[in-house]
Amino acid sequence: MKRHLVVHEAGNGSVMFRTKDPRKWKSYLQNLGEVCGAAWRDDLSEEEDRAWAEAHRKEFHHWVDGRAAPPWPMLIGAVKRAFVAGYGALERKPTTEAEALARLDRTYLWKLLTADDVAQGHGPEALRAFQRGFRLGRSERPFSTKRNIPRMVDPPYHWYRQQAEANLMGPSAARERALVAAWRASGASREDVEASQQALRELHASAWREDVPEEDRAWAEAYRETCAHWVTVHRRDAVAQSAYEAYLRSSDGILDGEPAPPSLRPFHDDAKPWLAFADRVEDAPEDESELATAEAAAREYWDARWREAPPWDGAPDQVHWLAAVRAARKTSEAMADHIPRPW
Repeated sequence: MKRHLVVHEAGNGSVMFRTKDPRKWKSYLQNLGEVCGAAWRDDLSEEEDRAWAEAHRKEFHHWVDGRAAPPWPMLIGAVKRAFVAGYGALERKPTTEAEALARLDRTYLWKLLTADDVAQGHGPEALRAFQRGFRLGRSERPFSTKRNIPRMVDPPYHWYRQQAEANLMGPSAARERALVAAWRASGASREDVEASQQALRELHASAWREDVPEEDRAWAEAYRETCAHWVTVHRRDAVAQSAYEAYLRSSDGILDGEPAPPSLRPFHDDAKPWLAFADRVEDAPEDESELATAEAAAREYWDARWREAPPWDGAPDQVHWLAAVRAARKTSEAMADHIPRPW
């Protein structure tokens, strides 16, 4: 169910070279930064991830140790390493590192990143994207940590496919597969289907117990993680949307000096800074003032746009950010126990 870090590195090294859209490849640079940042965590549980992280730290530690953020040369080195990994994974026949690097030299993105005038072009935003990813990856906080997760008994639609692909072991995993087969069997009566579905709900309820047997813990942990991700994604989308709409109501539809669309498009790049804003609002310390939360969340918004935040003191848009904070908190409170549909 979890892809290893080496796979994430190769994946980013492949996709970022397929586009010339600056927003897309900068987004992939942030993703690559997250992978690189993860190498400095001490909670990696998989042996393959720990081995990858050790090699990564050995190669890049001189760009990290004693620094507030990784510098440009580390970005270049990480991109080169990711391209070699991704290129090797895509080729049907074995390739040498020299062959991969020769191909790298001919790519549009590599020429852009190594141009003499990169500091006057996309360089600053590209570095901010990579640094932001590194910070997120190192801290392992992709989502807000203060959200309550209801105990779902009807899992997201993709859970059963993930369970089959992961080949989870244990009595509960085996029973779940048998119940799903009975539920989906051709010719099953309505009564049999309903009985199977009810048995599945009871089984899934057991995944939330604190005394899950040892042999079922991997299955239960995977189930809870899948449900938590599903709830969190839907909830943070709603919180971000409410914050965005409140900001526009307060600013008469103007954002960053220009008219803005009335609503966010889910999964679009424009939504990501507002997701970051929403996360910071929900992660605010209990003793933090509303104004301080608005300032911190606004800075997180600009950081997610890979730009330096405008000066806060005396800024006329403070009132708009405050409106966004209040709306985000109101929506978050209303959705505290909300369980989204499983499909």
